Amino acid sequence: MPYKFLPLIACLFPLYAHAETAAPRTWDVGLAVTANQSPFVDGDTVISARPVKLNNSGFDIPGITWSFSKAPQREFYVGAGLDEWDHERGDSQTLSDMRKLDRAVNVRVGGAWKLPSGVANVDVAQDVANAHKGTQAKLRYTHNPAPHQASVRPYVEAQWLSSKLTDYYVGVDAAEVKAGRPAYQAGSAVALKTGLTLRKALTPKLTLVGGVDATHYGSAITDSPLVERSTVWGTYAGMTYRW
Repeated sequence: MPYKFLPLIACLFPLYAHAETAAPRTWDVGLAVTANQSPFVDGDTVISARPVKLNNSGFDIPGITWSFSKAPQREFYVGAGLDEWDHERGDSQTLSDMRKLDRAVNVRVGGAWKLPSGVANVDVAQDVANAHKGTQAKLRYTHNPAPHQASVRPYVEAQWLSSKLTDYYVGVDAAEVKAGRPAYQAGSAVALKTGLTLRKALTPKLTLVGGVDATHYGSAITDSPLVERSTVWGTYAGMTYRW
């Protein structure tokens, strides 16, 4: 089950490779520093770095992806990346006696459609690293009116998280129960994320990128004794270079 997307990637990669050889293209890639508030009890803000790849066609697809079917008004893609969840629980000392969590790696498939006032994205991700083996789906709308060249782009995103994913991160099994920490089994959950992204060309090759967001979790997550924040903030800033 966790590997159900791998045959699809194997079949689609030749199409992507053919498209790359058929028409040379430029790449805007770089690095960004991120800061994300942890939802866990006594969790610290997590500082890390991640790669950034700009999508200059106006589809505003987040993350590292490869398109296998593209038209002026729609695009279908596959991708891969690390799970966004805080698998270290914000280095919380209160939760340091709990079992250690592994980092999940997701394979993604999705599509994006240009609308008169912006872009709609549908994205489904599956953990293939056998961490939580869960699935998550996202429906996102980015306000990015034609000709899709806005510098500041607000968005709203609805998320569905499977019970395997939520119970892995916020569940409490019998061996982890103690005073003030009852057993808890999380079911599937929903979350709502809103934010904005920024891109500003500094030179023909260098582009400043950044963003800020807030994510609000549903009761299946916030009812967990491991969680103390129902809403968490995140931000990032970085630079890309056109190759």
